[in-house]
Amino acid sequence: MTRLELFSEPFAKTGNIAADGFKRLLGSPAQDLLQTVLRESIQNSIDAARMGHGPSLQIRLRTLTAEQCSALKDRVLGDLPQDDQTREDIVAAINKQNLKVLEICDFNSTGLGGPTSGDVASDGEESLDFVNFLRNVGVARDTHHGGGTYGYGKTSLYAMSACSTILVDSQTTCEGQPIRRFMGCHLGSAFDGDAGDGRRKRFTGRHWWGVSDGEGGIDPLTEESAATTAASLGMPERDINNTGTSIMILAPHLEEGDEARPVDHYIQEIILWNFWPRLTASTPEAKKLNIRVEIEGNEVPLPIPEEFPPFDRFAAAMAAYREDRDVEIIRSERPKKNLGKLVIAKGLCAARSGAALDKLSVIPKQARHIALMRPVELIVKYVEGNPYPDSRFEWAGVFICSDENDVESAFALSEPPAHDDWIPDNLPDRNAKTYVRVALKRIESIASTYATPVLQPNANAGERGPSLASTATRLGRLLDSVSGKGPGKPKPAPRSPSRRNELFISPARFIRLKIDEQGQRCAVFEADLQNDEGNDSLELFAEPHLIADGAKADAGDLPSGYETRVIEMSLIETGKTINDSTLIVGIQSGIVRVSVLSPPEAAVGVRLQFLSRDNQ
Repeated sequence: MTRLELFSEPFAKTGNIAADGFKRLLGSPAQDLLQTVLRESIQNSIDAARMGHGPSLQIRLRTLTAEQCSALKDRVLGDLPQDDQTREDIVAAINKQNLKVLEICDFNSTGLGGPTSGDVASDGEESLDFVNFLRNVGVARDTHHGGGTYGYGKTSLYAMSACSTILVDSQTTCEGQPIRRFMGCHLGSAFDGDAGDGRRKRFTGRHWWGVSDGEGGIDPLTEESAATTAASLGMPERDINNTGTSIMILAPHLEEGDEARPVDHYIQEIILWNFWPRLTASTPEAKKLNIRVEIEGNEVPLPIPEEFPPFDRFAAAMAAYREDRDVEIIRSERPKKNLGKLVIAKGLCAARSGAALDKLSVIPKQARHIALMRPVELIVKYVEGNPYPDSRFEWAGVFICSDENDVESAFALSEPPAHDDWIPDNLPDRNAKTYVRVALKRIESIASTYATPVLQPNANAGERGPSLASTATRLGRLLDSVSGKGPGKPKPAPRSPSRRNELFISPARFIRLKIDEQGQRCAVFEADLQNDEGNDSLELFAEPHLIADGAKADAGDLPSGYETRVIEMSLIETGKTINDSTLIVGIQSGIVRVSVLSPPEAAVGVRLQFLSRDNQ
C-alpha cells in the first residue's frame, strides 16, 4: 500500500488566507456542530446528485480496528506537520484507545470530479468539485436553485474533528473518464517552519496528504492506490458504477457519559428536523433521499415522517403544497410579486416516540411551526407561532419561496454561510431585501394568529376571522378536548377518590391516530373501567362526536364528509373486541379501548356511559 506524502501550504509572496481565518468562515451557526456537519454534508450530496435521482447516503459512527489504526498511523498520516500544536493534536487523536470516526458517504452522486489543481482555468463544462471542496475557499454555488454556497460548510467538518483532520475518498470522473481519488486534509494554525532548503518560511496551517505532483505541490492518490488505502481504513467499497464521496472525520467531538444524549437519537432527529421534506411519501423520486444510519455496526432505522409526530403534520402540509391544495400565496405589493406559497395542516397532537421523547430534543411536544425553504426543499429554519390553547391539537406549516429567479436568488443570497436563516439586511438590492422582509413579516404574523385568530366584525373580512354561525364553518378551528395529557405515554385520567367496589368509567383519553385494515383514519381512545361486579350483563356505550372550538359539535349541523362513528371497541384484559358502539363488559374491569372514525383535519372525542344502570 502506498505511503502518503505530506504537503504543508506555504504563504505566497502575494499572501494567502491563513487556516485560522478559514476556520472562522462558517460564522456562528444557529445549530450545534454535529447538526451543522450533517446539514451541510447532506445538502452538498443533494447538490451533487445525478440528474433525475436523489442520492443515497450512509452515516456511520464506528471504532477503528487495530489493523485500521495501524494503516492510519503508518501509511496515511505517517508524516506529520512541523507545527508543534498540530503534531500534538494529531498524535493524541490517532493514538487514542478505541479511536472513533464519523463517516458521511454518498452514492449515486457525481463525486469530487474535475481537475485537481486550483489554478486550472475552467472551460465551463468540466466540474470543479474537487478543487472547490479540497483546495478553494468559499466558492459561489454553481447548482441552479441548489442548496447554497459550496465550500463554506466544509469548515464544519474540520471543526468536528478533535485533530481538525478529515480523509476523503471519491469515485468520480475527470475529462469524461472514471477515476478514483483519495486525500487527507488538516486545518491547523499558521506557523513558521523549515522550507526544506535551509530557509525558514511562513506556512498557512493548511496541510494535505497525497502524492507529489512533481511541481512542488500535492495531488490525491488515484485508482488502485486510492481504492486500497480507502479499503485499509474500512471505508465503503466503490467501483466505476458506484460514484460518490466518503468523508471520514477523525476523533469526532461527541458528548459522552451518563448525561449525554444517545447519539443514535440525535442523528435521527437532525436528519428528520432538517430533511423530512426529502423523506416523505409525496417526495418526487428525483428529490427523494435514501439515508442509512449505522452506529458501531448496528443499523439505526430512520422513522418515516408520516409515522413520526409531529412530522406527520408537516408531511401533510408538504403533500398539499406539491398538489397545489389549500395554498395561500404570500405577496409583495411594492414591487408587485408572488413571493411563495404557504400551506398549514392541523390535526390531533399524537403521542411522541423515540428521539422526540428525549429531554434535550428540539422536536416540539405541540407543533406550532412553519418550516421555511426554497424550491430545493431543504429546511432553512422554522418560525415558531402560538399553539392551540388545547394541547391535544397542533398545527404545522410550510412556506416555499417562489422559483422565479429574482425571488429565489433573493432568499438564497439572504442566507448566512450555514444556510440556517433568511436575513434581509444581508442584501444590497432594494427589491430583493423587500421580498425577504415582506415574506418573513407575513409568515410571522400568520404563525402568531393562526391558532387564536382575531375575529373580524365582518364575517367576510377574511379566512382567519372564522364565523361561529354554524358548526360547519367552525370546523376550521377544531380542537380536541378529550385528553389533557398531551404527547408522550398516556396516563390514567385523574378522578375523585372512590370506593373499591364503585362502578366507574374514566373520561376517554386520546392515544394516537392510525389507519385501519380498511384504510380508514381512526382516532384511538382508552378509558379505565372499575366494576362493582353487580351486573353480569352490564353494557358500555360509546358516543363519538366532533369537537369544534373546544366544544362538542351538533351532529345535525355537520356537513357531508365530517361524519364519525365507532369502528371498534375492546376490553384489553379479556381480549374481547366488537365492531359496534355497545360493548358487554359484565363484571369485568380494566382498560377499554375505542377506535373512532376520524374525518381528515377534524378532531373527534368520545363519551362513554353505562346502559344497564344509571351510573357514570
